[in-house]
Amino acid sequence: MVYDDDFKNLCKKLGKHIQKIRLEKGLSVKELSQKSNIRCEYLYKIERGEAYGLKIDGHLYQIADGLQIKLPKLFDFK
Repeated sequence: MVYDDDFKNLCKKLGKHIQKIRLEKGLSVKELSQKSNIRCEYLYKIERGEAYGLKIDGHLYQIADGLQIKLPKLFDFK
């Protein structure tokens, strides 16, 4: 599948926002990995904006749960 630049930019913004929230909560990638049940390698990929196959009903929900926030807060970025 080919992704356009707008989609790639959205993934990068989302990844940076997830990283920002994680750091604000004082969590390492390993700790978030354990809380969200997502491999560290995949979380790194998400934070770099390179995980284009994210599923809202799966991965993003797990991340929000691991960060102890509501799912919409993951999308609260500019």
